[in-house]
Amino acid sequence: MKVFENEVDYNYPPSQTLSALHRKYPNPFATHVYSVDTINRSVDPETGILRSERLIGVQQGAPKWITKLFHLPPTAYVREVVFVDISNESATMMSVNLSLAQYVSCLELINYTPSPINPSITHFHQRALLISAFPTRMIARRLEKASFDRFKSNAGIGKKGFEWVLQGGDQMKLPKPVIE
Repeated sequence: MKVFENEVDYNYPPSQTLSALHRKYPNPFATHVYSVDTINRSVDPETGILRSERLIGVQQGAPKWITKLFHLPPTAYVREVVFVDISNESATMMSVNLSLAQYVSCLELINYTPSPINPSITHFHQRALLISAFPTRMIARRLEKASFDRFKSNAGIGKKGFEWVLQGGDQMKLPKPVIE
């Protein structure tokens, strides 16, 4: 098992950050994301918490040695569930890969909260567990390491993309990705 953790402060108020969460894709930095489908969206009448469940389609990002070894499809899917609590200016996002879970699972938890140092900016905390249950331990460790390295690389790209959205990036001007 590998654990990835990341913390970032976005220089935007939590209200602006939370309103941008559902507009995170598309953006010019996340060219691997080709579809975002909302499966369910509801508001809890007692708490006022908005719950959204989405299916995100991505172009396969596994290293070439993995795609060749396991004959992987060019697309993969991720289930994302987001809870937005407006009263506390916070959000919790959870995601898990649906595709390729028989090789490696990525369980991700993200929290957006007002920064404890400056409540007018948003604190982002990300934690991901990368676990392979592959029967051969050597291959399992290599899958976990490759997944960790890819996840770490994508974290920086994800920050740039979300910053673009927060700055008011125009999603209507983005070209549609081509899926082969």
